[in-house]
Amino acid sequence: MKRFGACLAILLMCATANVVFAGDAAVFDDIGFSEDGLTYLFGQYGKTDGNFQAWAEIYTVDVVKNDYVPNEVYKTNPSSATEKQSGKTAYETLVKNCQWKTAKYKAKPASAATLLYICDSESKKGTDQIVFKDFEASTPTSSVYYYITLVPTFYGSGLDVRSSFYINVERRDQNGRVISQHKVGTPDIKRKGISNYKISRIFTDASGKSLVFVVEKTLVDSTGTSIRYMVETVRL
Repeated sequence: MKRFGACLAILLMCATANVVFAGDAAVFDDIGFSEDGLTYLFGQYGKTDGNFQAWAEIYTVDVVKNDYVPNEVYKTNPSSATEKQSGKTAYETLVKNCQWKTAKYKAKPASAATLLYICDSESKKGTDQIVFKDFEASTPTSSVYYYITLVPTFYGSGLDVRSSFYINVERRDQNGRVISQHKVGTPDIKRKGISNYKISRIFTDASGKSLVFVVEKTLVDSTGTSIRYMVETVRL
């Protein structure tokens, strides 16, 4: 699949390199799509900002249902037993321990060829519209573009905040005519303590039919502010 080329590949490598985060910020790991593109796996890990206890999580997602596969979410919760571990060590141990269940998917992470978008600016707002060209659908005489908008709703504020969101996905021709439209997400779910959402990456499987939105969540609680990740998926 044609995408953004060498510059984007370099940007992707910089963005996915191991980084030391300030505060309790998770590290996202793109485990990848199953061979048929119908299942997506990802992980995240870190250390709590206070008692410095390592934690790790792995999620298995049914792309069509946009929901977790039953009994295939794996977690190492922060505890006194993980205080001397790094988040990465806790994650690597979790990956090894559940490999007997995840290996069947033969998951492969996204490559520069299937990456559609990556947020390259901390100043970018979660509600800012994302626009990029659909190279697969475009021709030398007619261009097609994706228009992506995250639409959040917030209830309350501070430690009492609850929130929900959905992602509006439109494909338009060069004249602005809407070719297709999808409403991705679960706006009926109100998440406690989440004060902000921002799309950090968008990519597809090798066929281009399964689309994943990696969403960065800002969690506020009595210990401070944390960053966590979730995904929304759609089968085009």
